[in-house]
Amino acid sequence: MKKTLLDSDLVSMRPLGTGDVSFIQRLAAAKEIANNTYVPHPYPPGAAEEFVAKAREQWRSEEAFVFAIVEKASGQFAGCMGIHPASAHNRAEVGYWIGLPYWGRGLATAALRLIIQFGFDKLKLNRIAAGHFPHNPASGRVMQKAKMRYEGRLRGALYHHDEYKDELRYAILRSDYKPHQSQ
Repeated sequence: MKKTLLDSDLVSMRPLGTGDVSFIQRLAAAKEIANNTYVPHPYPPGAAEEFVAKAREQWRSEEAFVFAIVEKASGQFAGCMGIHPASAHNRAEVGYWIGLPYWGRGLATAALRLIIQFGFDKLKLNRIAAGHFPHNPASGRVMQKAKMRYEGRLRGALYHHDEYKDELRYAILRSDYKPHQSQ
């Protein structure tokens, strides 16, 4: 698939590149990122290089599309968001993290809206889903603002930091999607 640039008033999104490694290494090292994702803490040396290499390979094979989220106002790398299609079912899972200095600026919502548009328009998906830990309600608000619908709580569904945790699930269907509905 051609390298894609997604763009809104707040963010631009592009495939990860080797120039992103130092930003990922620095931003992903925050304990708050690990508390809300599967990013390890402490973030090991070399992990960012491995992450970028894997993301680039997955992009080439069209197994997943992981984007750098760049804040337009500053031009700075702010985080990552990926969409992982399951072509047999015409659906995908979205995952993301935003660096701590960029929290509360609307960047995740803007990026998720772009990923949803990419999923329906470019990947021709029928369903796009995402989830979050109950202790991270801000992530749920991001999904709601992107017009994803709450589908329920999966009790003890995720193993995180040596314990089973619930997951709150959201999704949007092609039939729910209206281009520019949440822009």
